[in-house]
Amino acid sequence: MLARRLPLPLALLGLALAAGDARADVPAPAVARLLSSRLGRHPLADPRGRIPVLVPLPAGADARSLGLLPVAPGFGAVRLAPGDVGAFAAARPELSLLTGPPRQPLLDRSKRWIHLEPYRKATGADGQGVIVGVVDTGIDVAHPDFRDKNGKTRIRWVLQAGRPRGLHGSLEQRYGCDDPEQSSCAIFSGADIDAMLAKGDTGILRDIAGHGTHVASIAAGNGGPMLPKLSRYVGVAPAATLIIAAPSRPGEGFEDPDILNAVRFIFDRAEELGMPAVVNLSVGSDFGPHDGTSPLEAGLAAMVGDAHPGRAIVVAAGNSGAMYELDGEGPMGIHTEAHISKYGETRVPIRTPSASSGQGYVWITFRPGDEVSVGLEGPGGETWIGLVEPGEDAGYTSDDGETTGAVINRLANGKSPITADTNSAVVAFSGAWKAGEFAIRLQGHGDAQLWVTGLGDVSVAHDLGLQFTRGIQQGTINVPASHPGLLAVGCTINRVRWEPYESSTSVRLTSLDGEAIKEGSACYFSATGPTPFGVAKPEISAPGGLVAAAMGSEVDPRDRPGGLFDTPGCPDDTPCFVVDDHHAIASGSSMAAPQVAGAIALLFQNNPNLSQAEVTEVLQAGARRAEDAEPFGAQLGPGVLDLEGARLALEAAETGDTAPALDKSWYVLSSTYARPDPSWPVWGTIELRRADGAPVRVPADKLTVALRGGVMHTPLREVRRGLWRFAFAAPRGSGGAALAVDVLYDGASLGAHELSVGSDVWMANGELEATSGACSCAAVGADRAPPPNRVAFGLAGALAAAFAARRRRRG
Repeated sequence: MLARRLPLPLALLGLALAAGDARADVPAPAVARLLSSRLGRHPLADPRGRIPVLVPLPAGADARSLGLLPVAPGFGAVRLAPGDVGAFAAARPELSLLTGPPRQPLLDRSKRWIHLEPYRKATGADGQGVIVGVVDTGIDVAHPDFRDKNGKTRIRWVLQAGRPRGLHGSLEQRYGCDDPEQSSCAIFSGADIDAMLAKGDTGILRDIAGHGTHVASIAAGNGGPMLPKLSRYVGVAPAATLIIAAPSRPGEGFEDPDILNAVRFIFDRAEELGMPAVVNLSVGSDFGPHDGTSPLEAGLAAMVGDAHPGRAIVVAAGNSGAMYELDGEGPMGIHTEAHISKYGETRVPIRTPSASSGQGYVWITFRPGDEVSVGLEGPGGETWIGLVEPGEDAGYTSDDGETTGAVINRLANGKSPITADTNSAVVAFSGAWKAGEFAIRLQGHGDAQLWVTGLGDVSVAHDLGLQFTRGIQQGTINVPASHPGLLAVGCTINRVRWEPYESSTSVRLTSLDGEAIKEGSACYFSATGPTPFGVAKPEISAPGGLVAAAMGSEVDPRDRPGGLFDTPGCPDDTPCFVVDDHHAIASGSSMAAPQVAGAIALLFQNNPNLSQAEVTEVLQAGARRAEDAEPFGAQLGPGVLDLEGARLALEAAETGDTAPALDKSWYVLSSTYARPDPSWPVWGTIELRRADGAPVRVPADKLTVALRGGVMHTPLREVRRGLWRFAFAAPRGSGGAALAVDVLYDGASLGAHELSVGSDVWMANGELEATSGACSCAAVGADRAPPPNRVAFGLAGALAAAFAARRRRRG
């Protein structure tokens, strides 16, 4: 999955100080230097020194009349020199200006898992007449997977970051390509690409990272019919028409305005062509409110929905679900939660390696009505920033001026991503520090959900980076996948065995830190919900672990080491993830999302009027249960993509009443515990199946939900054939108790489940320690994960261990 830029307030970056927005007692040098670059330009600036700014528009406002580029319904964008931001803000005080640091990349036989062939046999669908749009790092336009049997391109349009070429001047003007206050870009048509291919020079149409090429191939690669021998690695919708947007320069991450402008470009081109379109976004990050209120999420959601039939957006859930132990401490992760009691102060520790040029960001989301002050403690226990009350902000600068920090607490002043729609706080710190522990200090009353992101030399690639010392997997779903109106996709293992190209020895993974790894099971890193307000996530899962798809020429490890497919762990340092001259294996929720995007293209081919909600419901109703799925667990959502099941769920009628096969039916819950708050729901999703696995419709009076120690929040209702939903909650004052839930058909149980009740996961598990009113959270055994030296490199680490074991056996 790819990362996008994080929306941080301009005040935090010291850019809004000139407009007089900051508190008088905020140390101006501290805020102004927080993220300052030692390279002589602002770290958020593009190569021309400008900062990307996303602007929510007032109701009825015209973006262009305000000097902005319209990038999504209700949003405009502009790029400004750091010195011009204050004047721009002062001239337009009614506008909110948002910006932030970058979000970075997250990283054949899958057709068997998703039951693609039975669907094709029954419907004949191959994606023809449908647009598959991909917003990513680009595409290798010369790759055989994206050309027809005559070598002509299947790509209709490309928007590529870089100098505008003027081939389509009116379009480049429309999307701000030639505007010095926007991201420069060039637009190419299919005819332009064919002309480049004929000359043997594709110019700037390259994919240096290889990520976008791989993703596009999973959704819509055709296996290269122009080649003497067709590849076995064919995408889900091989006849679909491609529109590609690569709005960011290599290595620069993805900025929110550019993501919105790219999606707008794809939907606009599809509408002009009169074709339905599905857009794949394997982009995201851990920074944001995770409640659907971020400007990026709101902008994306405005481009789909019931008012836009024939449009869908698919988003990778993220790879943030991994839990770690280090030196006996943990589980560590990028997400945690805490209940704040009015009787004391809560301290939330963050492990950090040493840093010479690090950047850390913490987003905290509270419940409506919560009143919590927020402070920052640096390594060594020094108080960097004292408790900052709601509606206030404060900064910090070290004595040498090299290290800075800032806290913005529920300051919806028009210059912050903390809008009136969310009760949130932002903490950031930048500079140099010794290894140790930061801590977020919380005081007041409420419930906090926290996510941490590290950049520079405290990114996850450096000794795990910044991690909460008591992390939880639940709630790790990325932004923008956390929006309830966007379809988030989790990850399952696609294969554990393959044969590297030109090798006589196959590769097989059997275990991960001693735990058996099985095809079809969950990827351990797959991020999951629920959101802070209980929305179940992801909506569905698909094969993303060890998927073979197109390998761009720029990342072929046989002659260009160090790229996407040059993964540690291969024997004798050979590139064992290459499976033929044009395809290689990669892993991540990035690779799961395009499986679903391709599936939606097939649904659109048969019914181009389906809405975002309808395709989501159809795919959920047809989902199959994951291999070795944890009972009632929701890391993979209701189930795994099954196209044949989706087809059956779409059928208008069913002959006769058929009782579900209880051993083939199941239900999942959105949370592993309940809160003592009747307004805080746990959602249940029921999947009813016949003995042959097909979705089955049942009489409403025969399906019931039984609760003990809980209250019904949302009554049981049928969403679509075979798919039912309900929600329940725990009553106030029930903390420390247990809540039991069971789903019954005609009195027969689908399996009872008991949930603990607590104000946070630590209280629910009875592992809270209290000292002077402050909370210290003990590790939860069920969430423990392997030490980082065995899991930090994921499947590659397991591969290395597998080869080592094989060599020992041979000796």
